This record gives sequence, structure tokens and C-alpha cells, in this order.
Amino acid sequence: MKLSDTERTLLWVGSALAGVVHLAIPGFLLWLGGLSYRWFLRVEFDPKPGARGRVRLVGLGFLAVAAALRRLLDR
Repeated sequence: MKLSDTERTLLWVGSALAGVVHLAIPGFLLWLGGLSYRWFLRVEFDPKPGARGRVRLVGLGFLAVAAALRRLLDR
């Protein structure tokens, strides 16, 4: 599948943006997850101790993927 330049850019920029959001506001993301669980699944969401750190770790993963995508797709 051939991607356009715009699609390539959107892939790595979107991944980088997701990473920054996970690093910057993990508490808000956990709150939003709890709200979504209550509204759509009708279950209680109970984040365990250290959840914010794990959300930030996911953010680092997103940033690593963004860097790899940029390197692979800009060839």
C-alpha cells in the first residue's frame, strides 16, 4: 500500500501527539477512562497505585513509535 506524504506525516505526528498527551496529563486520561467505563460499560473503574506512571510509560512508547515511523516513512 502506497501512502501519500500527508498520510505519512499524519502517522508519526499523531503518534507523537498521543505520546505528549500521555506524558502531560495522565490523571485526566485516567479520569476520562473511568468516565467511559461508567457510561458505556456500566462498570466501576478503579485505577491502582502507580497507574499514572504506567500511563506515562505508554506515552514514552508512543514517542518511540513516532520516532521509528518518521525514520521509516521519510525514506
